Amino acid sequence: MEKRQAGTEGKPPRSRRLWFRLGVVGAAIVFVLTIWVAQILLTRQFAEDQSADALIRATLYSGNIQSTMQRHSVVPTLLARDPVLIVGLRTGFFAEAQTRINAIRDELGVGAIMLLDGTGRVRASSDDRALGSDESQREYFRNASADNGTVFSVAPAEDGAPGFYFARKVEVDGTFFGVVVVRVELGAVEESWRRALTRVVVTDAEDVVLLSSTRSWRGNTLTSLLAELPSDSPFTAALRTAQQRIGEAPYVYIDGVPHLRAEVPVNFRSWQLSYFATLEDVKARVNAILALMVMVMAMIAALVFWQMSRQSRAESRRIKRESDELRVLNRRLSAEIAARLKLERNLKEAEQSLEQASKLAALGQMSAAVAHELNQPLAAMKTYLAGARLLLQRKRSEEALSSFQRIDDLIERMGGITRQLKSYARKGDAELKPIDVRDCVRTAVSMMAPQLGRLAVTITTTLPSEPVIVQVDPLRLEQIIVNLLRNAIDAVRAQDQRLVKILLVQGRTVLLSITDNGPGIKEPEKLFEPFYSTKRPGEGLGLGLAISAGFAAEMGGRLIARNAPEGGAVFELLLPHSGSAAQAAE
Repeated sequence: MEKRQAGTEGKPPRSRRLWFRLGVVGAAIVFVLTIWVAQILLTRQFAEDQSADALIRATLYSGNIQSTMQRHSVVPTLLARDPVLIVGLRTGFFAEAQTRINAIRDELGVGAIMLLDGTGRVRASSDDRALGSDESQREYFRNASADNGTVFSVAPAEDGAPGFYFARKVEVDGTFFGVVVVRVELGAVEESWRRALTRVVVTDAEDVVLLSSTRSWRGNTLTSLLAELPSDSPFTAALRTAQQRIGEAPYVYIDGVPHLRAEVPVNFRSWQLSYFATLEDVKARVNAILALMVMVMAMIAALVFWQMSRQSRAESRRIKRESDELRVLNRRLSAEIAARLKLERNLKEAEQSLEQASKLAALGQMSAAVAHELNQPLAAMKTYLAGARLLLQRKRSEEALSSFQRIDDLIERMGGITRQLKSYARKGDAELKPIDVRDCVRTAVSMMAPQLGRLAVTITTTLPSEPVIVQVDPLRLEQIIVNLLRNAIDAVRAQDQRLVKILLVQGRTVLLSITDNGPGIKEPEKLFEPFYSTKRPGEGLGLGLAISAGFAAEMGGRLIARNAPEGGAVFELLLPHSGSAAQAAE
């Protein structure tokens, strides 16, 4: 009997258990509602920050497009007044006009430039458009012919992408001669958007997509692309309506995924730029805070249950210990995050400093290379000027004119050298064409004739009787030979008998060998490194062989240096035959 009473007293009343269960259910409902409302409010707050960031990015992209269009819009006005183009349209000779268009395009960094005559035919072009093709039915030709200012047109290009053109007619004293057309290249802008994994769209006044990081969007209206929303059940639709009433941020849906939209004007022909930002970062931040809220609420619930039931105290203590551990881990994680952010800031500053140092180093290397490569033509010009002055004093004007012609050739060569050095710095492809190596050898020896005469160097040239044809850039090949001859002359300067041998052999590959009887090479493995030189300070910068090796590689060949068994140095230039040049380049 006593046991029965004890068991009855140990059990809670049925009503108490019912109220306890109802309290647990009510607390769970309040917890879910709290999390739901907090998720909506936090998402809205963080979405506003994301929207501000998206607006900044959209403004930057819009300014980039606006500046590009403004830069291209002034080019037709300048070209329509260019006397070289006007003379070409008047006389029908467009060689100088072609050169002028190419130079302007490279100087201003604009897209393709075309010069059309009065009938709409292409007479000069900076791209691969066929000369003589008929463009009279193009919108930009018809609009420019009928307008006195610069007109803008949109026409599809060959790859299906929209082409943007500025055009202006060339008119002198009321006489119409032709039209200058400048194409705006915005493909690089779209490619940069795609590489950055962003969704950016530029639309015109009719909401038609002109530019987009998604190629399939071009030509469609933006409204139709954003019209399809994810299909909702009645419960989901009611839930979304409640979220919007509470304050959820408005989204646009792309492929069923919500995005924040930032729209800014481009300030060009009513264009609009729309930037769509995903909510991945927002979701991550919201989830982190919600996880913290869940942790706090779990702690509160654990304490409440510990107070209400002595049977759950052990479990509550375990939960408390775990919560304490979580707080320690959270503080440790916060400290690690702060340290990581500081390290990332330091790394970013170091990267910026390294980038600036790299730019300064490249600038110094290019300046030194220009001084190094122009030294030999300047020395030859000085010799020719002295000879011309002596010939003029002796009334031998015709021979003096020959010296002046050589000086003019050297000036042209200096201009070619600067162009080649600029091309070398850009790592661009050389313009290869069939050339006889024997002619390049003779030209290089002629260039070095003044220095050979002053030092009394005996040079022996062995060339084949048949032409040796290779597919190379002749100016770069001559520059390689001149650099090798100059090094050979410097190597034999201290010898009693100065000997330099040039050997050209034609086999499966073309071999050009230059041998001297100097002291040889001390460190062959460092010979082709930039700024490595065995000469005394002031006599060389160590760039000639580095540039020559780079030129040889660009032409599909290679440059080798070694010591001769009988003493002295041997430099060998290997080049592919013209028939195998394309294969060797691959």
